[in-house]
Amino acid sequence: MLADLMEWEDDRVTAELPWLRLMVNYKYDHYQGYSPGSRFCVNLIYWLSQFLTLKERDTAFRLVRKKLIYINPREMLHLVGLSMPEIKRAMRRKVGGDLSLRMHQTWGDKNAQSRLEQIYERTLYVGLSDGAKIDSFRRYNEGFVSNEQIVASAEISESKWKGLLKDLRKRLDKRGWANVEAKFERVCLIDDFTASGSTLIRQTPDLVWSGKIPRFCEQPFTEENHPLTDGCVIHAHHYIATTKAKETVENAINRFSATSSYAFELTFSTVLESSIVIDDSFEDSHLVELLKRCYDKGIEDEHTGEDIWYGYKQCGLPLVLDHNAPNNSVALIWAATNPEKLKGVEMHPLFPRIKRHSEYGQSI
Repeated sequence: MLADLMEWEDDRVTAELPWLRLMVNYKYDHYQGYSPGSRFCVNLIYWLSQFLTLKERDTAFRLVRKKLIYINPREMLHLVGLSMPEIKRAMRRKVGGDLSLRMHQTWGDKNAQSRLEQIYERTLYVGLSDGAKIDSFRRYNEGFVSNEQIVASAEISESKWKGLLKDLRKRLDKRGWANVEAKFERVCLIDDFTASGSTLIRQTPDLVWSGKIPRFCEQPFTEENHPLTDGCVIHAHHYIATTKAKETVENAINRFSATSSYAFELTFSTVLESSIVIDDSFEDSHLVELLKRCYDKGIEDEHTGEDIWYGYKQCGLPLVLDHNAPNNSVALIWAATNPEKLKGVEMHPLFPRIKRHSEYGQSI
């Protein structure tokens, strides 16, 4: 059916189908956004059928064949496993700076090693979303990070903070550090993916700071019961980031730090190169034209903004995560037209997206 739709000759069929079988079995059929019984190939044929001409269908197929980046659970878990080495390097850099040592010198310095061991015990790991896979993070670091150092949500109650500090006191006493204050000197905020950086930190037009980092820093601690040390390091780690998000967050953190008593660190398991981005300068002008022509303004809402054929914040990503398609990816991949709101070309998604902000009152 696919060969007939694409009008492929036998040699093209021979070239494409082995690749397609491999990717379908290894990745695409396991996308969590598909309903029970759904399979990628049927969805691919339906998706390609929405395009008017063979040239458009060929352009759309090239997007999947040459540009699509699909991260499956095994690959995401690999990035989870890479997290702690990145986090520990940041800790070591900090200790080296405090002791006027180069990072490589900290391995042979007793004072540096003692400080690092204290930091390891006085670090709290906080999951910022379901995608943080904080359960997998804990299992990967069993024996190094205790259960009492991991929290699954950034919304931490007063009683929970008290319990965390009580457990910290026990760990410090067990190590013979009765004179070390039972407060956290580093908090690692962990999440799976940032494309634009705005969810993590942003400044509104009226110069008010918002996002996950400012909200965490603005918790109403009392001076008597403050669980964090003076100059505590707020360390944000993402498994995946775009180059744009990395630069945006670094710039925002530099400005935000001037208003905060905390210090800040940023690390990533991997950063996607800017060369993957699809925008007006992209070399394939036919794909750019297709993204803009096959677009329904009815998919826009107050959260996405307008003209999002390149995705939210115009990130232009050809990216799909196993559990969901980010709205920062090009809309042609994930957008589905609501017939009641049609304002352009009806869109059918290749990888249906589960919205974070859903409309209430929809029938199921």
